[in-house]
Amino acid sequence: MRKPLSAEDLLYRLGLALLPVFFFGAVTVAAAGDTVFSWLPPCPIHRLTGLYCPGCGATRAVVELAGLHPLRSFCYHPFVLYTALVYTAFLLWETARRRLQIRPFPIFLCILVGIAILLLQFIWKNAALAFGWNPFFLLS
Repeated sequence: MRKPLSAEDLLYRLGLALLPVFFFGAVTVAAAGDTVFSWLPPCPIHRLTGLYCPGCGATRAVVELAGLHPLRSFCYHPFVLYTALVYTAFLLWETARRRLQIRPFPIFLCILVGIAILLLQFIWKNAALAFGWNPFFLLS
């Protein structure tokens, strides 16, 4: 009887299978550029409250990352770049682990860091909004 796949095995296999989809999507989004935003609805939380939600800026960050502009992507939403880097590291780590028998990838730690990044960017953008700062000053 086969043993069930672990979460790491499932993420690894899924990540390898979806790599061509990610690359095709990145090329398509990069080619579309700013026209992507013309058919997206505005953030309902920002529209109702005037505050940025924890996900505000993520779509622009994905488009900028697809267009190979990592600094711009980071400025719009650091979690997107962090997730791309961590998932790439995870795929490389798991490939090496299967050959070299090293310890498992520290997924739990990466999740905690990701949550901290989400909270910090949420606080930063809303503080910038409240005090009249430009949260995207690196883009100027």
